[in-house]
Amino acid sequence: MKKLLGFILVVALLLAGGLYALTLVDLGRFAPQIEAAAKDATGRTLKIEGPLHIGFSMVPTVVAEKVSFSNAEWGTKPNMISASRLEIEIALLPLLSGNVDVRRVEIADADIFLETDRQGRGNWVLAANEAQPSTPSQGGAMALAGIPELNITDFRFAYRDGTTGQVSEAAFDEVTLVGKGAGHHAIIEGKVNGSAVSFASDISGDATNIALNNASLSVSGTSIGGDLSLDLKAKPKLTGALTSPAFDVTPFLKGGGGGGGPLFSKEPLPLDGLSAVNADLSLALEELRYGKLVLTSMKLPLKIQDGRLAAPLSATYRGRPIKLALNADARGNIALDADAVNFDLGRLLTDLDLTTMLTANADFGARLKGQGKSLNAIASSLNGQTNLLIGQGTINSRAFAIVSDDLARVLIPSGESGDTAKLVCAISRFDFAGGVGRASALALETDTLITTGTGSVDLGKERIDLLFKPKPKKASLVSLAFPVRLSGPLTSPSAGLDRTGVATGVATAVGGVALTGGVGALLPLMSTGSGSVAAGGECGAAAAAASEESRGVVGTIGGAAEGAAKSAGDVLEGIGRGIGNIFGR
Repeated sequence: MKKLLGFILVVALLLAGGLYALTLVDLGRFAPQIEAAAKDATGRTLKIEGPLHIGFSMVPTVVAEKVSFSNAEWGTKPNMISASRLEIEIALLPLLSGNVDVRRVEIADADIFLETDRQGRGNWVLAANEAQPSTPSQGGAMALAGIPELNITDFRFAYRDGTTGQVSEAAFDEVTLVGKGAGHHAIIEGKVNGSAVSFASDISGDATNIALNNASLSVSGTSIGGDLSLDLKAKPKLTGALTSPAFDVTPFLKGGGGGGGPLFSKEPLPLDGLSAVNADLSLALEELRYGKLVLTSMKLPLKIQDGRLAAPLSATYRGRPIKLALNADARGNIALDADAVNFDLGRLLTDLDLTTMLTANADFGARLKGQGKSLNAIASSLNGQTNLLIGQGTINSRAFAIVSDDLARVLIPSGESGDTAKLVCAISRFDFAGGVGRASALALETDTLITTGTGSVDLGKERIDLLFKPKPKKASLVSLAFPVRLSGPLTSPSAGLDRTGVATGVATAVGGVALTGGVGALLPLMSTGSGSVAAGGECGAAAAAASEESRGVVGTIGGAAEGAAKSAGDVLEGIGRGIGNIFGR
């Protein structure tokens, strides 16, 4: 037995010595042949500027230092890939039969730069691939179990869109892929566009059907997880379900505050991608956060089929349900339906950091359609209607003073109830055609007066032109009853007294005027069901005034044809600035 153990020890030492001897072999003289073979196979230049040798291991490991692989000829940078160190572990026995079995790959200090040209062609498409398109394997799809283990440290990645010129960047401390059962377990740790990102998942299946199980993604401290599968047999199809106890979108949507740009961007939307993939996903979030705004019980089933997207969202805001349905297709047709009943508008404006000067609940409804490949094109072609009904509450004159002192004095006359007025009702209906919304009903009633308005909003030109006409409830306020014109850019309108206008109905209260059909005749999208603001009945006088004002007036307010309009609610909240922040201006 001692002789056998001694023999085994000698063999082991000889093998170890042989492996160590291999590490002393200089493979650098083969670098030119390797580079030439890569050039023939890919049409690109592979450079090995550092040492090329075999690392000490029970399984031979080829080590190359200072490696780079050139970019496409049309690329904007010289190299697509570069790394300080590359290690490839190769099994010995398969080499005897002419097969290469890579067991492990390690990369250190790597840069990978991917980009597309204006036609959408990627720099990862090699000349050899273009000349000889691959054909489906007769032996079936490659199993993920055959993929080597991967360990990348200090890894930087960038992607440039050749159409828009936008560049997304990421830096990863760790990217690992280790074997687990019949598949792998993946871990990614790093930063994407400056935000901390962590990803982990079990990966199984083959090259035509990949499954991510127990996946978890954390971005800037907020996380989401679930199961996903990607079927690549025909058109790619993504299916799965994701959940999160609390997801914060603030880091992704909060504007930089730079301002100065358009409200609706002309940058192309990725609508063409709807034709490239089908999807059947469900997203369930216990909480969705944007700054101070919190939506709860959010559910979003998302389906993409043959270039058409359907995404009906439901959620709760401070105990009140809201619904929003988005439908789109790859040709740029967009439809948006939104409903919210008796929600706390004052708190919503506070949560969005727009104003704290309103306390009231509201009903809202929108049915809009547009067509285009950018937000600007869609807004410029918008057709449909928006309705807003604000119920009883309080309003501070400083909300109007944000736009104009004249506007504040007309809508809430001083000397009656100070800076704060009792809000009875506010009504807004805009009918959109070709991106221009005209006020079919616009009225604001406080404890001292009823103010009606006419005008239009041009979303394409992003301008506003409204004419407000106050009708005091008391004769003592007649001297304050001058019309006010609000006009200019949507995000920074200006207002002033229009002393040439005529304030009709002065000193005659309109509260007794009846409107056949009530609020529903003016705001057809409003529900009069139990619990809605519309069912409260306090908006009768405002509705009657708005109805009388709209007859024969809309579209005849002088040189305001190119003007845009906002609802009374938009004006008193300065909402244009808030939207600008949300869109990232």
